[in-house]
Amino acid sequence: MEMLHMSTKINRFQDFLKNRVGKSASKMAQNKVLQSIQQGMIATLPFLILGSFASIIINFPYTPFSQFLKNSGLYPFLNVPYQLTMGILAIYVTFFTAKAYGEKENIHSILPAITSVLSLVMLSPLKVLAIKGPQGKVTSTPFIPFDNIGVKGLFLGLIISILVSDFYCRLIKSKWTIKMPEGVPETISASFKSLIPVIVISIIIVIIKYLMSLTPYGDLNSAIYSLLQVPLQKIGTSPWAILLVVILNSLFFYFGIHSLAINSIVMPILYALDFQNLAAFHAGNAIPNMITWRFFYMTSKIGGTGCTLGLIIFMAFFAKSKQFKVLGRLSIVPALFNTDEPVIFGLPIVLNPIMFIPFILAPVISFIGSYICELLHIVNPVIGLALPEQTPIVISGLLQSGPAFAILQVIMIIITALIYLPFAKIADNQALAREKSEN
Repeated sequence: MEMLHMSTKINRFQDFLKNRVGKSASKMAQNKVLQSIQQGMIATLPFLILGSFASIIINFPYTPFSQFLKNSGLYPFLNVPYQLTMGILAIYVTFFTAKAYGEKENIHSILPAITSVLSLVMLSPLKVLAIKGPQGKVTSTPFIPFDNIGVKGLFLGLIISILVSDFYCRLIKSKWTIKMPEGVPETISASFKSLIPVIVISIIIVIIKYLMSLTPYGDLNSAIYSLLQVPLQKIGTSPWAILLVVILNSLFFYFGIHSLAINSIVMPILYALDFQNLAAFHAGNAIPNMITWRFFYMTSKIGGTGCTLGLIIFMAFFAKSKQFKVLGRLSIVPALFNTDEPVIFGLPIVLNPIMFIPFILAPVISFIGSYICELLHIVNPVIGLALPEQTPIVISGLLQSGPAFAILQVIMIIITALIYLPFAKIADNQALAREKSEN
């Protein structure tokens, strides 16, 4: 009777969340801007991985090896992949985000992305380098510092990618184009079709660049960084803000809405903090940020959203029902790579009142416990390597922070398994009872 009363309360709470939260979450998941940003960030992953591993090689903590790189002259060459990936990160993000947005507007052309990158480069402040040549002749060479098109330019790149690609698509759809006569090759026709949008956007960018030069900031990049990116990153370092994101991740997925709907908002903020950590590691400085995207993922998604790896281990090796055993064994390999959709939709966890509490509680405990360990210096902060989110548990901790973090992840698997255990046993016994009744 008491169990029935508790189940009724959970069902009422579930209906409340479904009506109040579910609809808003669904709209966020379908938002073109958020989807484009998320796709743009993910598309840069190959370049980020390249830069990360280049940084590991040239900063490998073995003195004879690092001395060999410097003495042999290999260091500056091995440093090039890092400089031309992390150093110009804003260009990659701008390109891929604008491309994704253009495709969502049914403009299947690379030109919105190229125009967005052009706008970013035009808005980036130029500096002048004086080079002394033969016979003492000094030549002035303008250049764009890496600082303005790297991590510092990330937010400007995201803003430009959406606004410029959106405006470009509107101009194309409004027929602000030059239409070439029939018989002209398609490549030439497409180039002239984009001519007016590119010119109009470039004129607007030049005007913005001039107006910003009259402000105390001097350029739009510095204004965005000072007014938007820095305050947002301070919010991103707040454990309470990210704890809310952890809860929303599980809550969204409980209603069958992918957690990327909420992560698309915080991903650029937390990614920037990872890049700052990697830059500090690259320079041999102290790691500045405790909470980053990698820390969030490595602590609140052990086995996937909801930290379900412990649950899946129970299902695979200790469950009594055939349904749980089979599903657990099918799910364990994906879960080791932080993918738990098989158990979320197969158990299911989605809209399952029994699993609501542990699905929300497990990642919260894992995140808070890991953060406390970091505060107490039991584990080191993550260095921000751009490893895929599917990097297996323990390996990710080892590469990002060291053996202590890998051990911490194993402990969190055990703790989250214990959180799931009483609820999993109830669901398992129910499944076993159904199987017996069917036989």
